Amino acid sequence: MPIELNDIDCPKAIRTFVRTNGDIEVNEYVDRGYNGEVYFGVRKKMGDEVVLKFYVASKDYDSSEEAVILRSIDHDNILKIYDLRFVPPYSAFFLSPKIDGGDLQAYIESNVIPTKIALELLTGILKGITELHTKHQLVHRDLKPGNILLDTSVNNAIIADLGSVKKMSETNNYTTTSKATRLYLPPESIIDEEYYFQSDLYQIGLIMFQLLGGYFPLDTPLNFLTQREKNKLNKLIGKPEWTPAFDDLIDTKIVKGKIADTNSLPPFLDGSFKRVINKALHKDYRKRFQNPSEFLIEIHNLLRNHPNYSNYEDHLLVTHTNGVEFKLSWDDKEEIVVEKRINASAWRKQNKHDGSFESVLELVRM
Repeated sequence: MPIELNDIDCPKAIRTFVRTNGDIEVNEYVDRGYNGEVYFGVRKKMGDEVVLKFYVASKDYDSSEEAVILRSIDHDNILKIYDLRFVPPYSAFFLSPKIDGGDLQAYIESNVIPTKIALELLTGILKGITELHTKHQLVHRDLKPGNILLDTSVNNAIIADLGSVKKMSETNNYTTTSKATRLYLPPESIIDEEYYFQSDLYQIGLIMFQLLGGYFPLDTPLNFLTQREKNKLNKLIGKPEWTPAFDDLIDTKIVKGKIADTNSLPPFLDGSFKRVINKALHKDYRKRFQNPSEFLIEIHNLLRNHPNYSNYEDHLLVTHTNGVEFKLSWDDKEEIVVEKRINASAWRKQNKHDGSFESVLELVRM
């Protein structure tokens, strides 16, 4: 009995293609909205799980320079493209392996992410972007946690959703912007509809901000606004002007460099974390990291010079590479309790602090 895919809202040409191709047994459909149409299945001859992702594309997309390059890339941090073809009248599909760990946005929303893991994932993303930028002169143009897949068996980040990838012009040092998620657009894309290599690094800066616990209410975007801005919008509820007015408010925050406030990062992260993020997110692309290698050096410095912070609901765990661990919690009087252990020995209370959070951080950072 055929599997019911519940894809009636998907374009007819795509629905026909997935049902009549002889190579893949399709078994699931997911509507990703502006991110394309996604089908899951199994290659009949190979027996492996694959993903078919469809994008809006021009009729020559599968023979374009970008498509030819993407088929050839074999890198641990870039999703492998098995096949890429045009489906008339206006779609193209990417055939790629299924990655069981899901995407980074879901991971952020459902897990406590230690800083060490966050920085290692960023390292993988930057290695993948180095491959695109340096070796192939490609920009991704739509980097966000939802477009990063996780191979959790080896804690590896894989850059996916390659439908917006663009070859950089040989005459200009920029290309056109894409229809990326508005919140992740860099200022230059809003002001001039331009996209640079440094624009990808801006988007990675936003990913870093989210991974480290910065305030980024993706599911409730009205919370990016001040109460005064919300009041202004409330006057337009039910009117066609509401959406453009909201977009204008978000665009203004992005252009002014205020979409991600590093003061919202957890207080145990010192200024060096903020400096790296603020440089990546500078509103002037010329003052950001100029290439992924510069960004990577700073990520490695953070890994080398800081302990690993794991911020749980009822305590903060601080782990050093020499086996020393500190646990911070709060008692019934809301006073900080600090405990220490070495090489997983018994926890022992520490009193070498004056009770302030600053003195406690100084103690646990060693």
